Amino acid sequence: MSRLGRADLQGDSAFENRVAHTYAQFVDGGITDNLGLRAMLDTVELVGGTKQYLQGLGIATPRRMAIISLSASADTPQGIGATREAPGIEATLNAVTNIQLHRYNVATLQQTQQSLLRWASQLSTPERPVSPYFIPLSFEDVPDAPPRRWLNEIPTSFVLKAEQVDRLIATGRELLRNNPEFQRLLASLRDAAASAPPKAAAP
Repeated sequence: MSRLGRADLQGDSAFENRVAHTYAQFVDGGITDNLGLRAMLDTVELVGGTKQYLQGLGIATPRRMAIISLSASADTPQGIGATREAPGIEATLNAVTNIQLHRYNVATLQQTQQSLLRWASQLSTPERPVSPYFIPLSFEDVPDAPPRRWLNEIPTSFVLKAEQVDRLIATGRELLRNNPEFQRLLASLRDAAASAPPKAAAP
């Protein structure tokens, strides 16, 4: 088991000590896994690799592997450069947190893409290759500045207005449909369906 896997297990088993951990305190998951991808990466590693992971789920080796990552991380201006006054503690902490979060997101996306390529290679055979499709989506992909700015100004909240929800859904749908890698995946599926032998008619 890797050092990462051992650290995860040690962290989880620490909660079995009810003397040292009388209470469980939870924080926003974005602090450790803002994109929700590292949990998947860690799980595959903990079970021994992608082959073991698929076997555990009872899934046959696929012809295609696709990961769609949707980041709603907002790039909100901090306003520090709008005044000559030195930023206060709150503004400084917000800036540091946002910078670290964005850098962590970039590192997670790079690791996920590399892992997907490695998994596809490990599962591929000369007779049956496995094609990987990594599809990252974010507000940065919105081509027009006004709607991109409007989306970035949506606050992090458990309650959003109906208009915000509708526009987020519509934006995600449009970004996915226009993503070149997603279009490549659809084209591969269409080609496979067109070349598949016709099903025998029911008696």
